[in-house]
Amino acid sequence: MTGSFLPILLTDVFGSFAMMILALLCLYKAKILRDLDTDNAVFLYLMWISTGFAVFAISRSFGHILKQFLILTGNPDAWHAISPYSGGVNTVSFMLVGLITLFFNQTWKINEKILSGRKSLEDAHIKLKDLNQTLEHQVIERTERLAGSEYKARRIFEHSLDTILVTDEAFNVSEINQAGVTLTGYERKDMLEKKMGIRDFLEKPLEWDRIQSLLEVHEHIVNEETDFLRPDRSMVRVLITGGVDYGAFGCGKSFHFIIKDINDKKQMEQQIAQADKLAALGELSAGVAHEINNPLGIILGYTQLLLKEQSGFEEDLKTIEKHVKNCRDVVSDLLSFSRKGSTEMSRLDVTKVINDVIKFLSNHTDFRNVGIILNLSQKEALMVNGNEQELAQVLINLMINACHAVEKKGRIEISTEKSNDNRIFIEVKDNGTGIRKKHFSRIFDPFFTTKPVGQGTGLGLSVGYGIIRRHGGEITARNRKEKGAAFTISLPAALPADCTQTRAD
Repeated sequence: MTGSFLPILLTDVFGSFAMMILALLCLYKAKILRDLDTDNAVFLYLMWISTGFAVFAISRSFGHILKQFLILTGNPDAWHAISPYSGGVNTVSFMLVGLITLFFNQTWKINEKILSGRKSLEDAHIKLKDLNQTLEHQVIERTERLAGSEYKARRIFEHSLDTILVTDEAFNVSEINQAGVTLTGYERKDMLEKKMGIRDFLEKPLEWDRIQSLLEVHEHIVNEETDFLRPDRSMVRVLITGGVDYGAFGCGKSFHFIIKDINDKKQMEQQIAQADKLAALGELSAGVAHEINNPLGIILGYTQLLLKEQSGFEEDLKTIEKHVKNCRDVVSDLLSFSRKGSTEMSRLDVTKVINDVIKFLSNHTDFRNVGIILNLSQKEALMVNGNEQELAQVLINLMINACHAVEKKGRIEISTEKSNDNRIFIEVKDNGTGIRKKHFSRIFDPFFTTKPVGQGTGLGLSVGYGIIRRHGGEITARNRKEKGAAFTISLPAALPADCTQTRAD
């Protein structure tokens, strides 16, 4: 019996040792895999189940070996006492293996979510990395572009032929280009240290009050004409355009100005205006010569009579005196019109200027058969700030044009009125041929004329347009419904004399 039981005994004992060795080797391999990737759920599961099987194998193998040892040594009762404990350990270890397998599915799902989350994080990380690189490239590119733009802007600022001036909220100079230094005659350092502003450059300080009020109301000015006074007391005529800049968030308000030197332009305009005066003077000269010749003929006749007669000179002398005065008035008006006058502005009575113009033209033979109708406002004095000679020149040109339009035998009407918004309107209407539609867009162009060669320079309306614009007004033309054309001049009314005096004080 013992001989036949020996192979089974050996198989049981060596099998138990082999099972323990295999279980421990499996646990060892599972641990290696686990160490390779601690986040892998499959490797974790293999390690757990290998541990369970190792516990089960050691418990079961140790129980079998102990059982055979106790039986061979004649102590089977001891085995019967120990076997329940060995079986309990086996059961617990086997249950552990079962529980590991049972809960692996849930563990696997959790692991999949973790892996999916990790994959999403990795993808997000890659995208963020790419985005960061793209952003870095864009920042570098835009920084280079910004630097280039700043360089170009700086070059434009420094090399501009017009003055570019930047001031702070109090209108003190904060930046000015080289053209501005040349125009004003002041050094940039002095402007900044002394906190100078545009008000310090103006020839008339009161002009700054007007410009500043426009900036406060409209937040910009366009082509404001004024004079700068340089340190050497020389004057330069300038045109100022500017506006407010509120800047970026947290930055203070500033003002930007572009100032143009129009000295040469003004001189050219004065030359053109003088040329127009001479042209109008040429048109008037024939009539003036006629007006002078008639009185001179009478004077000559009476003088000859006086030479023949020796008494009764009183009435004859009065006649001579009267006609000599007429000649003097005609020549005086002619010289007054042709004389190059001052460009100074002053308070003018529009009605008086019109009456003076009508008196001057009444000596011209072209107007002898023209009916001149005055419809002047009598409600109040129509006062404007302007230059008397320049406004008279505009009215004379309009009257001469109207006279030609009615062919020296029609009707010309001059009317004035003051609107509710403190503007004064002067309208010159005639019942002549009117203005052709194709000429409307060009009537104020220099040297454009519809008159025959030798009868017009084409400067009258263009010069008049420039004069009215310099006075802050407008001049427009239209055809009348009944017959003829109408030119309307709009000028801002002057402030009352007491208000002007108060501002001056």
